[in-house]
Amino acid sequence: MSERPSPTDSGSDEAHESAAEAFAHRVEIRQFDGLDKLVLFGSTSRGDASGCSSDVDFLAVVSDDADRDRIEESLRDIAYDVMLECGPVVEVYVLSRSEFEDRRDHPFLVRANREGTAY
Repeated sequence: MSERPSPTDSGSDEAHESAAEAFAHRVEIRQFDGLDKLVLFGSTSRGDASGCSSDVDFLAVVSDDADRDRIEESLRDIAYDVMLECGPVVEVYVLSRSEFEDRRDHPFLVRANREGTAY
């Protein structure tokens, strides 16, 4: 995984960067019990997000014994608030730790892990 991109990186869209930072910060403040991993991936992580055709993608991995539904609902609420404030769509994909481990070779997860930025 790479280091967090800077909003001034060439090709990055400042609104997408702002949305990613705002989402990650709000999740960090909430300190969700059972949230094992939060990863920004996709065009925003790569620094090539632009306009309405790009969104802000996050992968959240929760422990197997966590209340996944509660965490997922709370993450989506945060994402909605950030979308209203920053503009870009914020997508959140939530997997349990065992799902994440079992599907580690799935192209979606391979890409998220390869290009992702951990928060």
